[in-house]
Amino acid sequence: MQKYLVLLLLIKTLYASAYDNKLELGVKTSFYNYTERNDEDQILDTEKSSILDMGGVYASYDHKLKEITTSKEHVAHYINVYTSIAYGETEYKGSTLGSAQGYGSLISRTAHAFYEIQGNLKRVQFYENGSRYIAFGFGREVWERALSSNQIETYTYDFAQIAVGGDVRFYQNLSIGIDLTGQIGFNPKMKASINSDSGVLNETYSLGSVYSYKVAAPLIIPIGKQVNFKTKLEYEFTSFSESNIIVTPSFTPCSTTGCFQPKSQQKNWNLSAGFEFEF
Repeated sequence: MQKYLVLLLLIKTLYASAYDNKLELGVKTSFYNYTERNDEDQILDTEKSSILDMGGVYASYDHKLKEITTSKEHVAHYINVYTSIAYGETEYKGSTLGSAQGYGSLISRTAHAFYEIQGNLKRVQFYENGSRYIAFGFGREVWERALSSNQIETYTYDFAQIAVGGDVRFYQNLSIGIDLTGQIGFNPKMKASINSDSGVLNETYSLGSVYSYKVAAPLIIPIGKQVNFKTKLEYEFTSFSESNIIVTPSFTPCSTTGCFQPKSQQKNWNLSAGFEFEF
């Protein structure tokens, strides 16, 4: 038994240490790029921001459930909880709803708020100079889009996701990695609330589907025995399909043929920076 314990300790020295808990807190910002298109793939409106226009905070917590060390691998399983909040404004370029004028006839500012929470199960395999992981989870996304004080759209959907990635240590224990994430939404909705001279609209539209993928490159810089500085550049793509059509007699633009939410896409570059605390 004693020989087995000595062998196990020798094997563990060949691998990076598995942390028990990790708390990451940070800030993030986005180059936001949103486009709506019609069935002929013509642009209906766009929304864009600079890096200073959109920002927020995030938090991520890992708790170790189980650790396994053998002669072939050193693996730990974690439960992860992640949440983020972001606010900002974009430049809107489009047209007034129900008007005959085309794209670009209206330029204004739109206020946005994004809320996200997710829970994941993560398997991390540790090596001498790095690690790799795979994670599965579920989450919820809420996006509030205020085109004006009288026109507010709220998107909500639950999603399932899978993520894979890893990191490797190089010069002076700096670590660089790659993260790949895919998400698919469930029961996506868009609630539209408009109060204007054309009448009142208060309807909830069912979006056909929502899917997303993210590609990120994190850089981790140790600044203490159990504290790291982490920054990450991420490309995020999200697709919303066209909604159902709803006829609303009390709202003139939708009183005959009805209104719907057109298909749209987000193509964002996100930059985050924060601190990791291991304990």
